[in-house]
Amino acid sequence: MDIYTIAAIKHASTVIKGIQNQSLNPQVAAILLSGSGEVDAGFAAIGEIRPELGFGTTAIKTALANLGGIDGIPIAASNFDFWLQKTVTGALRAGATAHIKCTPVAGIVVPGAISMPSGGQASMTYNAVFISADGTASPMAVAASQSLDASQGPADEAWTFGGVSLNGTALAGVDNVSIDFGITLWVTAGDGKVYPIHVCIASRRPVITISTKDIGAFSTWGVSGSNWLEGQVQSDSDSVITLSDMTEGGVRGSSPITFTVDAGMMFFNAITGQHGERLGGQVTLLPTWDGTADVIAITGLT
Repeated sequence: MDIYTIAAIKHASTVIKGIQNQSLNPQVAAILLSGSGEVDAGFAAIGEIRPELGFGTTAIKTALANLGGIDGIPIAASNFDFWLQKTVTGALRAGATAHIKCTPVAGIVVPGAISMPSGGQASMTYNAVFISADGTASPMAVAASQSLDASQGPADEAWTFGGVSLNGTALAGVDNVSIDFGITLWVTAGDGKVYPIHVCIASRRPVITISTKDIGAFSTWGVSGSNWLEGQVQSDSDSVITLSDMTEGGVRGSSPITFTVDAGMMFFNAITGQHGERLGGQVTLLPTWDGTADVIAITGLT
């Protein structure tokens, strides 16, 4: 029996390590026909196939810096590779020329979401959609008996939550932050073809969710003023989320990544708790575009 596991992912000359999960979904749209009062279907066929790859990584800086930031990046001229890494019974991994290499022809890779637990390992998800050159040819080549990339190796970067300020005021007691980039893709086929021939970003609606135990902050930091039920506009004082780098064998490094929002609105959407436990609150920050700066500006990637 041939058993495989995941491996690194490569775009152009950059290898993304620290891959935590991977899912290849062909998204087959099957046609199953019955009629004339028959109990069982008598015909099955494939209408469309829209393949995509989802993956998660802890190499957040490498991924953001080399996969287009919040805009994602095109897959072109077969410059994207991922592997299925073969295992060996009674041992570890198979050697060279034993693995499966998958190479999409074209498409796009876009960021999904970042999870930042306080004191825990941050991680990021991506979605890659593959398209065909003409709607008939396969959008992905699969080759057996391949070697892994020469840069395949151990995870070598780690990140954790490093603090948040909203409208220029630090928020205490935060135990988790998530940034969902809210990207919707248009994937277009047509002319009766099996595979899609075009993909682009249709919309981007990022949502930032912040969980905190500092319930008193809701009445003092200015999210809603005297009326807790109303949100507040993102003021001229930016809201900033910091992702701290961790050092191997140590604690924190000195090269954080920051995510800055200068337009939008914020509000609290839940204060919950139960007997014997602390209350917890959740803040939602909805970034908008001011016509100039990125909807979420990222620094610290170089």
